[in-house]
Amino acid sequence: MISMDALRNSELFEGLGDDELAIIARMAREETLEPGVRIFAEGEAAESLYIVERGRIAVLIDLGHGRQTVVDTVGPGASFGWSTLVPPYVYTASAMCSEPAKVLVVPGDGLRELCQQHCRTAYAIMERLAMVISTRLKDTRLELMSLVQG
Repeated sequence: MISMDALRNSELFEGLGDDELAIIARMAREETLEPGVRIFAEGEAAESLYIVERGRIAVLIDLGHGRQTVVDTVGPGASFGWSTLVPPYVYTASAMCSEPAKVLVVPGDGLRELCQQHCRTAYAIMERLAMVISTRLKDTRLELMSLVQG
């Protein structure tokens, strides 16, 4: 079972009670990743949410013609793969390991089921998720502006 402290210290699950964290811990698993490993690609079915325990993960968007750009880099406590909680459950960006990392992998179907059964938990997670998405959108806009301005 995953450490509840690792979940408790994450941006997405901070403030959840021990009962909810225990449910998430039972469904989650740990993965160790090496630099250069692609975790998922933009446009793929979003099957999991990820929490970084150690290391850094680059979030990239496709620019067309085989080009990508990094729009964010997430580190310990941060989450990525939020599309697993938002219909149509398709990743809106790609994720690649940029340095040795350990991540918690939470299955989207289990997390969505937890949210359907516990409205307060769902609200807490979705409120934090909205902040993550807002920050990611701001970072993406800044990156795109810098590309356009050269």
